[in-house]
Amino acid sequence: MKLFVGFGLGLLFVLSTFSTALAVDNRANGGEKGPVQFGIEEVVPPELKLRYKRWKDELLSTEFGRTQWESYANNKVFLLRVVVSSNRKYGAGTDDFEWDDNGTLVSATITLGKNLDRGYPDPVYYPVMNSLGTFDGIYQVSGDILASTKIVHEIGHVNFTVQANGLVFRRQNKLMASYNSIFLKNGYDTSDSRLLALATELGAKPIEIWEDREYQSEINAMRFLMERIKKEAFFCSVFHRMRRNISDYAQRYKAEFAQVPDISLSACEN
Repeated sequence: MKLFVGFGLGLLFVLSTFSTALAVDNRANGGEKGPVQFGIEEVVPPELKLRYKRWKDELLSTEFGRTQWESYANNKVFLLRVVVSSNRKYGAGTDDFEWDDNGTLVSATITLGKNLDRGYPDPVYYPVMNSLGTFDGIYQVSGDILASTKIVHEIGHVNFTVQANGLVFRRQNKLMASYNSIFLKNGYDTSDSRLLALATELGAKPIEIWEDREYQSEINAMRFLMERIKKEAFFCSVFHRMRRNISDYAQRYKAEFAQVPDISLSACEN
């Protein structure tokens, strides 16, 4: 029953965000291009600049975070836009992917909610970020650490898309959009022959593709978090919750999470 509920919630989440999270090839759509820019463009409302600076400072306080950020800040062939939006609250998203005529990804946009330093995502697909939640009051984690972890998660999506085959990625998104459209109209019937045909063409159900992308980004978030909090008093509490979340909800990715440095620290084995 838990698996069915997890699938339903995950797929409905995909459906609710897919309209804004699908990769968009602006050049293919004939969109006008402004001056060529590379590196990182930060678009932050004046009233949110101090808050954003705290999140960014947390990110850059670790070697892993600095490496992730600088890989795009110093990039001469790619533009990463980081936008802080007053229209979003606690979440973040990565979209507006753009490829050149050779199929190379040349830009993407990460949008951060104005309250990124609050709100803990569900453990089913976000076992790392969820582990920062102070649900039992045993420990308290800075909201800025939470926000920076969410940013690293989104950078993970950019990393994944940069490395992916552009044609395959866009084709997957197109077929997934068709799948979701039918699913919404047929009363959520996954046995629909049209959905089965699309899943066969995709090689997996859309939820499985989306799930893989999220877990890969969570591994990126874990690499940052394990370095950032390794000297904090609440490290072991977060570590135990993270490991439990992975065991309960991400069993298929357990080996990949285990490859993150310090994930099996003996100090937290008791």
